[in-house]
Amino acid sequence: MSEKITPGPYGFDHLPPPLPLRAYQNMAIVLRAGLGITVTLFVAGLALFFTEHFGESLSTVFSSNTFLRYLNPGTLVSGLAHGDPAAVLSLGMFVLVATPMARVLTGMIYFHEHGERDMTVVTLIVLTLLLVGALLLGPFLAHL
Repeated sequence: MSEKITPGPYGFDHLPPPLPLRAYQNMAIVLRAGLGITVTLFVAGLALFFTEHFGESLSTVFSSNTFLRYLNPGTLVSGLAHGDPAAVLSLGMFVLVATPMARVLTGMIYFHEHGERDMTVVTLIVLTLLLVGALLLGPFLAHL
């Protein structure tokens, strides 16, 4: 006895319509902007570091994790105001981590606008997991 095959929501051989080209262009803009900001912050932070610590070895720098203190937004703002290289580099790391999150959020918005409920839910779950990891698990693990 053979099983009866029934069509899915889009038929047998029909895939859901692709997102509009503008959606992909906007997502690419988000990724490029995030990357550009990150690179700029990394270059500025490294330039500040090497200006302040000329001749210091990188092994000395890596042995003390100065980035952990900038998990606090108030400390980060204060460090940036004082031109602390570690604060600039930390901000670069935050932008680097936030960029894919912004890309996921952009995708979720477009999926929602185009009625792709399943993909909207999937991207919402991915975004939630990314935020939980970055905002809860990261700081928790840093303080262990």
